Amino acid sequence: MAVRRRTLRILSGAAAASLALASTAWSRPVPLQPEARTPAPAAAGRATLCATAGVLRGPDGERAAVSLCAGSGTPVMAVPAPATCRRPGTSVRYACLTSGTWTARREGAAAVSGTLPGSQPYPGPGTDHVTATVHVRSEPAGGDLRGTVRATLALSAP
Repeated sequence: MAVRRRTLRILSGAAAASLALASTAWSRPVPLQPEARTPAPAAAGRATLCATAGVLRGPDGERAAVSLCAGSGTPVMAVPAPATCRRPGTSVRYACLTSGTWTARREGAAAVSGTLPGSQPYPGPGTDHVTATVHVRSEPAGGDLRGTVRATLALSAP
């Protein structure tokens, strides 16, 4: 009877070890195939350009790093304002929701303007000085920041 229990103990230990190894292998992501790693070529003339526009700070140490982006090469110029939100004492990056208005100026004159995120007819290639009045809210931290940010974007699409 003692031999039978010992054999059962050894077999159950081997089964547990096999299961642990198999579950580790199952949890690993499948590596990408070489052809899947190559990005698809971008359509000629179409591009999205982003630039760091500024950092908004709150009274309790809240922080939102805001970028301004412009998409060109289509009949419209799309302008979003992605942001990265943080709170003091944490390393967590919170989801940021941005809204507001933007104005793109060329040679001192307003070329186009709109709401964030939003789009307007594409004014063509050139250097745009974009100013945005931004409202950034973070979730779940509840940060609520407002301010003005600026970026210069040089668009070359026809």
